[in-house]
Amino acid sequence: MKRNKYCLAFLSVFLLFGCEKETENVSRVTYYCELSLEGNPVELVGLGEAYSEPGWKASENGVDVSDAVTVSGSVNTNEAGLYRLTYSVNNEDGYPKVATRQVVVCNTTPSPLESGLYTVSKSSNRNGTTVYGQDFTILIYQVSPGEFYVSDLFGGYYDQRAGYGSDYAMVGYITLESDNSLALGENGVKGWGDSLDGLSNGAYDPATKTISWTASYAGTYNFNVTATKQ
Repeated sequence: MKRNKYCLAFLSVFLLFGCEKETENVSRVTYYCELSLEGNPVELVGLGEAYSEPGWKASENGVDVSDAVTVSGSVNTNEAGLYRLTYSVNNEDGYPKVATRQVVVCNTTPSPLESGLYTVSKSSNRNGTTVYGQDFTILIYQVSPGEFYVSDLFGGYYDQRAGYGSDYAMVGYITLESDNSLALGENGVKGWGDSLDGLSNGAYDPATKTISWTASYAGTYNFNVTATKQ
């Protein structure tokens, strides 16, 4: 019985010093990279024009590591559309830091309706009763003379307000008529695989750079959206 006690005591001491030896000098501080983009998170470039990268800055524990940043994605300035660039850099322990930029290639034919980001008024509503209550952001840009892409004809209701994500934005196209009214083009929401019933009350005010419409959906809902150019 004594022999067993001595064996256990010896084993405990062995394990204690063994663990101390293995973990010696393992503790260290990890510094994560800081990564910031120059320019804007959404850059506009004219159709057929060259895209000029605004650049970026990255550092790790106060040391500049901008040269270690890798960029993935590409921009085809010969085709109007929305392109995404991803910037990433790893610290010395392999932990990544990532930033993204959207590049919009748009038609630059002069138009009263300007391409760019628009702030959806918090007073926008669904069926006149459910008020958005927050300012959301949508993207509008010209793809051909008078024809515009709209990132969400719901004005951010499901994508941003409900938090469902971009698959539940009603992506679509509108045409700006000569009297500054709006006509609905192709549209659809990826998440549900359907489209709007119609668009009414569409108007644009060049003086205030404010656009508005009523998007009817699913035979039940009317999204009354007002947005102003940022």
